Amino acid sequence: MHVRPYRAQSDYRMVLDAQCDLYQLNFPRFVCTAAFVAEQAQRLRQAHRRPFENGLFVLDDEGQTVGFVWVVMRMDLQGAFGSVDQIYLRESYRGRGLGRLLMDQAHQFIINQGVRVARLYVTEGNQSAVKLYQGEGYQVTRFEMERMLE
Repeated sequence: MHVRPYRAQSDYRMVLDAQCDLYQLNFPRFVCTAAFVAEQAQRLRQAHRRPFENGLFVLDDEGQTVGFVWVVMRMDLQGAFGSVDQIYLRESYRGRGLGRLLMDQAHQFIINQGVRVARLYVTEGNQSAVKLYQGEGYQVTRFEMERMLE
């Protein structure tokens, strides 16, 4: 099992098909629609055409794509940072420490771009992801809060 660069021809379908599952894991009220999938397909195609801004890497298990990480280089008022926008493993591969392989590759991509700050967003209820990120040294720097209105 190894992490390698994304190859559009062989990996596109798996990464696109994982989008609904990825969002449903993090957002309980999320509804996957054809429009959402089309938007994600467009984002994926654009990312592939911009390899210095987007790091796309897959976890390969003997020729089968079983997970991926998508890193985007961004800038805000605090400077440049690498944003780990998506990390995903097929269900049967979760809980085996393989997310760390993908995170290591994401961090290496960010460093290779000359940047030393990595950020990500995680839904509080996704405790397995929270545990992974804390184990990788991530700390809470901001809170997003929500209230349901009547």
